[in-house]
Amino acid sequence: MTAAESERRGFFAYYREYAKSGVHAASAAALTALIGIASFTGVRWFVLVAIAVYVLPPVFLYFTGEGERVPSVVGEGGESNDGRGSGRGEGDRRDNRSSDAAESRVSQREQRLDGDDHDRETKADVGSNDVGSAATAGPTNERGSETTGADDESESESEDEDEPTDEDETAPDVEPGWKTANAPTEESLLDVVATADGAYAVGENGVVLAREDDGWAIAVEGGPTANGNPLRGVDATADGGAVWFAGDSGVLGRYRDGELTDHSAPEDRTSTWTDVAVTGTAGDERVHLVNGSGELLRGRYDDGRVSWGGVEKPGSGSSISAVSFVDDDRGHLCDTSQGVYGTTDGGESYERVGIDDANAAFTGVDAAGSTVVVSCDDGAVFRYDGSVWTRLHAAETELSAIDLAGESGLAAGDAGTVVELVDGGWETVEAPVDADLSGVTIGQSGSDGSDIAVGTDGTVIER
Repeated sequence: MTAAESERRGFFAYYREYAKSGVHAASAAALTALIGIASFTGVRWFVLVAIAVYVLPPVFLYFTGEGERVPSVVGEGGESNDGRGSGRGEGDRRDNRSSDAAESRVSQREQRLDGDDHDRETKADVGSNDVGSAATAGPTNERGSETTGADDESESESEDEDEPTDEDETAPDVEPGWKTANAPTEESLLDVVATADGAYAVGENGVVLAREDDGWAIAVEGGPTANGNPLRGVDATADGGAVWFAGDSGVLGRYRDGELTDHSAPEDRTSTWTDVAVTGTAGDERVHLVNGSGELLRGRYDDGRVSWGGVEKPGSGSSISAVSFVDDDRGHLCDTSQGVYGTTDGGESYERVGIDDANAAFTGVDAAGSTVVVSCDDGAVFRYDGSVWTRLHAAETELSAIDLAGESGLAAGDAGTVVELVDGGWETVEAPVDADLSGVTIGQSGSDGSDIAVGTDGTVIER
């Protein structure tokens, strides 16, 4: 553990988590036994050994960084006692993280970046090498990239020089890295999803981008209502046939085969939808919407219409920041007051599953199998194995989004931060931008197999 981490976390905050662990229980038992032996035998050095056995383990774990893996334990089955979730410093945290603050996080990031310099020409050059030539979305949306013959010759000569001359020699394996893509917009992008039929990103001013074979193109401008309301969440059906996006002023849209359908203000709700999750296949979709007032709205799409159920409040009313479903039945949502809720009946009912003593606002949630992960505004990632939450240090900056697929995991956040799940831990990977990243997705075959992250000023990076 570095000095900065030690200062950030504090020994006594760490010790409260350590006191819940099996290591603490074992050392306490040893302390009692050794003091008993000292009292019975009269040998004083047993007392010194007892004190060392009790004191040294937490000190060693804290200063070596092992303390980051001491779990915070929740009750069996996720049941809570009175006052659950009121962890250390929670009052101050909640005051600073009201639903209004959560909904305005994106605009605040943009203001922080007003003074930053972004080299658009360099970004375009890198993007053209990465995603190829022109991408077209209808008669009015065209974007292309060019390379000169001299560049082609230079690249060819370079490849000839680097090619092994000995038959026994083999070129070294090169780990593919993140590259900047050529995006046809400078609007900030707030979320992204990869499907079997391609990838889609949404953002400010109602823009919707589609990832086609030859690059990114604008699919929708102005959003479902053409009023330019920001779109904050996007998800797709299991088969990738239909894409749904939602955002400010209750806007909600469905996009399929180039056709946009407006389903805004469902049940006359015009508050900001912070996220959307979709299950089922195109034509038989179940839509789950969450907002900054802690409300959940479920609907079923059939034959061009959506039948909506009643508005529910799974939590205490705090802003719900994200919702995600593993399949038709199992899903999770998280809020800004350290609450994570799970459902096994398609969203008809939710049960609280954590997290005690998180001391952070939750920004994203996802699951794969029985594992649930949550990203936090303090750079931490929480992992749930069905009974215990474990806090893992992932980044020094806020993480805004997280995605999990099998054994693969990605999270992204401020200042171009990208972290990846490796051997059960999260490691920072190099990204070519310093823009704030608000959405991340693990690639599927239809999106050219690329992992994608999106952020401010039309930033799109791919790997």
